[in-house]
Amino acid sequence: MINCEKIIDSINVGILTIDAELNIYYVNKWFAVHSDIDANACIGKNLLSLFDLSSERLKSLKRHIKTALTLGGPSFFTADSNHYLFPMKNSITTKSIFEFMQQDVTIMPYNIEQKQVTVLIYDQTSLMEEKAKCNKESEELARAIKVANATIKKLETAKNKLVKQKDIIYKQAHYDHLTSLANRTLLTQRLQLLVENNQNSGRKFGVLFLDLDNFKEINDSLGHDVGDMILIHVAKTLLLATRKTDTVARFGGDEFIILVDDIEDEKSLKHIATKLIKAIQQPIRVRHFDLSVTTSIGISLFPDNGTDFNQLIKNADLALYVAKAEGRNTYKIHHQS
Repeated sequence: MINCEKIIDSINVGILTIDAELNIYYVNKWFAVHSDIDANACIGKNLLSLFDLSSERLKSLKRHIKTALTLGGPSFFTADSNHYLFPMKNSITTKSIFEFMQQDVTIMPYNIEQKQVTVLIYDQTSLMEEKAKCNKESEELARAIKVANATIKKLETAKNKLVKQKDIIYKQAHYDHLTSLANRTLLTQRLQLLVENNQNSGRKFGVLFLDLDNFKEINDSLGHDVGDMILIHVAKTLLLATRKTDTVARFGGDEFIILVDDIEDEKSLKHIATKLIKAIQQPIRVRHFDLSVTTSIGISLFPDNGTDFNQLIKNADLALYVAKAEGRNTYKIHHQS
């Protein structure tokens, strides 16, 4: 004959039979051992005489008993971190982070007429320990991610500042502070690049050296602030009258240089020079002054008039001198004597 009592006492599940008033009818060995009670001596006693249940846990237990008896089926009390129904100690061989055993509890109707239920208690301590460990690691990871994101944000901010500073330094080194045109440094770099690119291709490019006529008199009579406004206006005019591929630079004072890439012959440069002279001599109003500014232009052609920066600038300057000598407000192309 099979000894059911022996089988029940050998399983690692707590079994407790009680009624709705929490009177005890049966406990198995597992439940008694882990609750530190005498299995036989507790029969007939009330559960509350053996366990100090908090009001919250007592309400939960009674609610689950009522649910099981009402529905005629099981009701479940599921373990969560640091959550238990009965204050049962862990095994002496178990080193746990929890003071009490973590439990999953199933409450099943045993005798509905007598309002009796069977309570099954499953030890979930190891599972809850692993969950608590994972939660702790998740929290630590979340904190690490937060710190990492904050660090990344600081690095991105620092990077953006460095990029802005780099841009500012580059602009200060390569662009004129008044007109925002290319300065001598950038002009030299771009002219040298044109020389290198066109050295073996047979293509030509032009260098236009512009100087405003009688600009000193404007500065002396109207003031340098008016002169600066005129320079800014001329710079904008030159940009509008040239292509985006051309380089417009302020060479110094009232002198400007334009690099015109990819031209066929002198005729193209003559057309551009005429266009620039007409654009600049249009009347402008600065403050309450109506002014008319003119310019003289000297032109040199690569490779006909030079194959490096100094030759091309020098020969354009010589042509400019001729344009000034012949009455200003005109252009001249350098021709080798």
